[in-house]
This record gives sequence, C-alpha cells and structure tokens, in this order.
Amino acid sequence: MTLVLGATLVLTALAAAAGRASPAFLHAWLLAWLLWLGVALGAFVFLCIHHLVRGRWGDIVRPLLAAMTRTLPLLALLFLPIALDLDVLYPWTDREWLQAGPLRAAKAAYLDPSFFLARAVVILVAWSALASRLARPGRRPGLAALALVVFFVTITIAAVDWVLSLDPDMSTSAFGLALATGDAVAGWSVVVIAVALVHGRSARARLVVPERAQQLGTLLFAALMLWAYIAFTQFLLVWGADLPREVGWFLPRIHGDWGGVAWALVGLHFAVPFVLLLQRPIKRALPRLAAVATWLLLMHAVELLWLVVPSRALPLGWLDLAVPPGLGALWVLAVVALLGRGPLVGVAEEDIDHG
Repeated sequence: MTLVLGATLVLTALAAAAGRASPAFLHAWLLAWLLWLGVALGAFVFLCIHHLVRGRWGDIVRPLLAAMTRTLPLLALLFLPIALDLDVLYPWTDREWLQAGPLRAAKAAYLDPSFFLARAVVILVAWSALASRLARPGRRPGLAALALVVFFVTITIAAVDWVLSLDPDMSTSAFGLALATGDAVAGWSVVVIAVALVHGRSARARLVVPERAQQLGTLLFAALMLWAYIAFTQFLLVWGADLPREVGWFLPRIHGDWGGVAWALVGLHFAVPFVLLLQRPIKRALPRLAAVATWLLLMHAVELLWLVVPSRALPLGWLDLAVPPGLGALWVLAVVALLGRGPLVGVAEEDIDHG
C-alpha cells in the first residue's frame, strides 16, 4: 500500500505540472477523476445499503466493497491538480464573466474560488471519514443511514460544483441524483466484473452459486432502472419548462455529433442492457453478467464525456480517451493493495453449506 501511495503522490505532482502546461490534459484528468471517483462512490453506496439490510448478496462482495470504498482518500488527493488550476477548467473564475448578467452576478458569492475549494475539502474529507468507518468489519446501520443522507446532500453540491459549473448558466436540482445513480451503476458493474474474474480461480470464489449471481444481476438491473428514471425525468422537466438557459445546456448535447451520442446512450446504455438483464440465464451466469457489466461501465464513461465535453472550449481529444484508463490502472492497484492477502470474495453461510 505504501508503494501505491507513493505512486499516487508522484502522479498527482506530475498531473499538476502537466495541467499547467496543457489545458487538454487537465480537462482529461477531470474526466478520469470523475469516472473513478464515481466508481468508488458507487461502491460506498452499496456498502451503506448492506450495513442497513444485511443481504446475502453483500456477504459475497463485502471485502471488495470495503476495499473500493477505502480508495476515497487517495481519490481526494488526486483532486489536487484540479484545485491548483481552476481557472483552466471553469469560466466563472473570470470575474468579468460573472458580471456579464444579473443571473451570473447572483452566483458570484457561491462560485468564489476559495468557497469552491472549501466545499470540495469538506465533501472529500466527509466521504473519506465515513468510508474509513464503514469499511471496518461489523455492522453499523445507524452510521450507514447517516452516511447515505450525508452522501446524497453532498453529491448534489459536488455534482453542481465539479460538473455543472463547467457551464454555470445551467441549474437543475436533479443533476446530482442523476450522477449518483450513474455512479452506482458503474460501481456495481466493477463489483460484478471483479467477482467474475476470480470465479473459478479460488475455492471460495467457486462457491458463488447461481442464486447469488442472480442477486448481483438483479441489483445491477435495479441500479440501471433508477439511473434511467432519474436521467429521463430530469430531461423531461427541463425540456417541459422550456427555460432558455436550461434548454440551452441540452441543445448541443442532442444535436450534431453529440446528438448521436445521446441516442446511443438511450439505446446502448439503457435499452440493450435492460433487455439483457431481464434474461434469467444471463443473470445466473457470471461470465455473461460480467459482459453486460463491462458494457455498462464503458457506457458510463461515454455518458461522462457527453456531460462534460460539450461544456468546454476544447473538443474531444486523444487525452480524453487515454487518461481515464491510465488513472483506472492506478485505482485498481490501490484496490488490490487494500485487499492485501484477504479474500476478494466473501461467502454466505448458506452457500458454504451448499458447496
């Protein structure tokens, strides 16, 4: 774990230096950071749910959820390159931009860089502290309930600050919830992929019986449905209200090249996985389920591109496609290091008897 921490510090320093030299790299870093932070937060949400309901599905993946959740302090550290160069990413750091209209001027106090960074520090520290407590052995339903309340309040603030304020004229109260449900899909997808990768390679992992695999698939299906409902409801409310500044945010995302991406998200991020996850044989077979989960993780990354790139001056570039996998490799190493010599997969007592 010391090696991973050292690599994280070195990478943070290099990213900060590269961000000053190359705005394109810093924009790609923001994308990559949002992707893997979202995966860790998705695991955090499911860990909280398991503390509350104590299902057998959670007994299987509890060690992995704990390790994924415990990467949040490292991810908080990786926010530093963004914090050092806010003026490269966010137009509201220009005082003249904020004074260009009464609505913008009204947001000046909230979008003050010092206040922005203070909110980020409080949010990241809160997530890291809660993750550290909930990742420990034992059941803490009271703390988990509090953590979920804190999470859904803070993710709303974080989503507005880190993503929506790339285009500060846009405002919607549902954006944070939509991003959080997308993160839940991505986080649970990684869990399913990891369980499938170790299945058959250890005696403990082979005890993940089809009934447990089906539960993993059902939870993935539920997360996908919730994401689709929130995302569509947000679009419907904004479009129906027909307010120029909110509709203006969607226009570049539903026309031109990004319009094609929007339709791809409808079909490939929702419709196709929805149909596949309705099939019982797919949910009961870990390799097939992992294939669907891999696709959902990829589509979540595409969704982040769709959310972020149209709001910036720079077009989509090769760094946007190269940096997220690179940061993901470091994140995976951190998860493996946090697991240590312990099992990646846990097993419910009922499954041990079955095995």
